[in-house]
Amino acid sequence: MTPFGQKTFNNLIATLNPQVHRRLVLSCHYDSKILPGKVFIGATDSALPCALLLDIAKTLQKMIAFRDNQHITLQLLFFDGEEAFHEWSAHDSIYGARHIAKTWESKWYPTTDGSAFELGREIDRIDVLVLLDLLGAINPKIQNSYGHMSEKLFDNLPRIETDLSRLGVLNRLPRIFYSGVSYNTVEDDHLPFLHRGVPIMHLISVPFPYVWHSPTDNANALDNPTIENLASIIRVFVARYLGIHPLGHN
Repeated sequence: MTPFGQKTFNNLIATLNPQVHRRLVLSCHYDSKILPGKVFIGATDSALPCALLLDIAKTLQKMIAFRDNQHITLQLLFFDGEEAFHEWSAHDSIYGARHIAKTWESKWYPTTDGSAFELGREIDRIDVLVLLDLLGAINPKIQNSYGHMSEKLFDNLPRIETDLSRLGVLNRLPRIFYSGVSYNTVEDDHLPFLHRGVPIMHLISVPFPYVWHSPTDNANALDNPTIENLASIIRVFVARYLGIHPLGHN
């Protein structure tokens, strides 16, 4: 129930191979903040993160069937109802994420290794949930958050950024990803999953973009060189996680 009564939300889920047990989940929210009397586009919040997920699916599509790791699949999850209707609180925010985490916690599926049959919880299929938010503006700073159970995995991102920079395939910009952990707490769609023991990689710029929750969060707030670097780094991370070797296939 929202402050304005009953509302319908629709999460969008795309799974490469639903039969595969383990999942790398890439996620973002696709709803936009309601600013009474104003037009809010939400370019960084969260149109660009949605575009990055679609870009990954498109660019890796032809190579993903040849991945080394066939025991894990890719899942894209677009949350509805992330934004508060009135004022952010535990009850007025992340409606879609709260619903799907609760549903998957109590949803069971059959799993077998060929010699035994047992039931597993849907939420336990997630290796890690990668959440993208507030991305696309110039000079983002992204660091792993304390307690997200993904420190070693997250550290791949600054290493990939360094590798790509040395290869000369990134635009010459300030660093985006930083090693170590931040003790800043940002409430977002990942929380219901984190509270249920799912490892999280929260790719969000802190401090937030200067256009946050304002009508100026439109196409003019986006920086193409930054977006290109973000896309390249995240593509490589996903490819490596899934065991994709782009140079080995046409």
